[in-house]
Amino acid sequence: MSIKTVLAATLAVAALTGVASAQNYSLPPTYGSVALNPGFMPDPYQVQVVAGGTIDASSLSPACVGMIANAPDYRLQYGGGGSQLFIGVTSSADTTLVVNGPDGSWYCNDDYNGLNPVVGGESPDGGQYDIWVGTYGSSTAPATIFITEYAQ
Repeated sequence: MSIKTVLAATLAVAALTGVASAQNYSLPPTYGSVALNPGFMPDPYQVQVVAGGTIDASSLSPACVGMIANAPDYRLQYGGGGSQLFIGVTSSADTTLVVNGPDGSWYCNDDYNGLNPVVGGESPDGGQYDIWVGTYGSSTAPATIFITEYAQ
């Protein structure tokens, strides 16, 4: 299944169900932020976080799973104009990913590549991307967020 298909399905579910806004993207991100423009180096850009939280991500949309924090884990300010952009997570634990895009849409994924989630696609919007990394259950786990312009 292509990433565009995954994103389209997620958006369709969110549009039909109405999206709650339990996550507060106005809070400062727990692990910091970065501003990247197309052609950024190094690619992938990576940051270490601790995945998990106390909020059920399905409160945003039935397409979202896992337990996430209230504040974003990380924030990306993307310059826009690139041909594609992907945000993903690697971890030895089973992680999930929730991203609030510049247009206010919520993008969620679980198990895109094994147990690691990825969201993204072609012609990304410029602006603020708030990123939450979740886990199943109440446990937390070390994880790495990666941001890349290369197809996943």
